Amino acid sequence: MAQPLHHEHIVRINDPANIAGAWLTREQLWAGLQHTVLAPEVLDESIDSAAIQEIVPGRLRREIRRGRNATSDEVELVPNEALHIRADPTGAFAGSTLTIRIEEPAPEMLFVRFIYDVCGLEEVRDEQEDSARCSAYHTSDIERIRQARRFAASGGRTDVN
Repeated sequence: MAQPLHHEHIVRINDPANIAGAWLTREQLWAGLQHTVLAPEVLDESIDSAAIQEIVPGRLRREIRRGRNATSDEVELVPNEALHIRADPTGAFAGSTLTIRIEEPAPEMLFVRFIYDVCGLEEVRDEQEDSARCSAYHTSDIERIRQARRFAASGGRTDVN
């Protein structure tokens, strides 16, 4: 039987030890995170196109194309709180979920928690493989935060690099 993988980590957004760094409001952070979902190519250069349609308010369906390959997922948006991305199962892959949740334990002390649950992975896999996968997730999430910050710094403009 395939073994699921659960991985989560937290990224600090506003750091009181780094007064030179730009602080984001919850609304700016949300807008930036939402931008990375609506324009996934800012995170991954291999994406040729992304067709996005709203199913119902707060729920999107995306088809992301890389060359001849396409993947589909559904995104649930909980404004100013969380994004839930559910990747469709394909072949032996039973699907996955990524929850991106904004946490604010004290006023303006923003963090983003990333929670991955991946199903359908090979039953026999080693710790090194899981570690590499989790490292790739972490790298991707840091890039997501970087792009969210860039979007916020641009005032929400999408034509700024």
